[in-house]
Amino acid sequence: MKSLAAALLLTLATPALADAAASFREARWPSAAAQGRAENTVASLLLAGRAQLAIAAYDTRDKARALDLVAAAERDFDAALAKAPANPEAQLQKAVAIGYRAKLTRSPGLGKEARKRFEAVKAAHPDMALAWAAVAGWHGGAIATLGGFMAGTMLGAKEAEFDKGFAQAFRLEPTQPVHRVFYAMTLMDLDKGNAKRAAAALQGIGQLLARDGYEALVRGQGVQLAAALKAGDAKAAQVLARRLQAFGNLG
Repeated sequence: MKSLAAALLLTLATPALADAAASFREARWPSAAAQGRAENTVASLLLAGRAQLAIAAYDTRDKARALDLVAAAERDFDAALAKAPANPEAQLQKAVAIGYRAKLTRSPGLGKEARKRFEAVKAAHPDMALAWAAVAGWHGGAIATLGGFMAGTMLGAKEAEFDKGFAQAFRLEPTQPVHRVFYAMTLMDLDKGNAKRAAAALQGIGQLLARDGYEALVRGQGVQLAAALKAGDAKAAQVLARRLQAFGNLG
């Protein structure tokens, strides 16, 4: 499935939406958020929410500020869903926002809710690579955070679902940089002994097409991690992978 921003460039309806899409493509997150909310369409609200999640996850060092941004993004996704309840992009991004709140507040309940929503989107849209990656990332992230036993007992997380989900995402979108970077990061977060597998996933990452500002941001992280892995210090690469993840810079 094409990225939202890339799809918008093919079907832009208004100059205002074009401005929001251009801002998102160029990683001008505050402008994308303001323009998208002002336009107030499903597509523009999704851009606004995603832009705010990018600020929260990668450009914010204060937890309270990050939570405020995630809450604002969630309101945008709720507004999009009010206009188009069956929109899979809106459903998935709503789940991402809930997952971010779960991570920031360490809430098992929110974590389970995010997983349930991810799985619902995947079941309804089995050709949506991002849904497969989201479910897989949830399992891997839960295990990396809590450990295998606690994540399995408290949340039902399974390492087999992590590998299975990303494998399917790669089959559906073999040249999508985001899935490969998140897979490699989570591998390293799980165990620095996964260095070879992570390096293999990131092979040629810098040559993959980034279709918008978010993909370019994540691809750049992949290039950094690939260089660290090539240097041969698995521990340093693990530290970097954890720092590059969403909210890795929070104080």
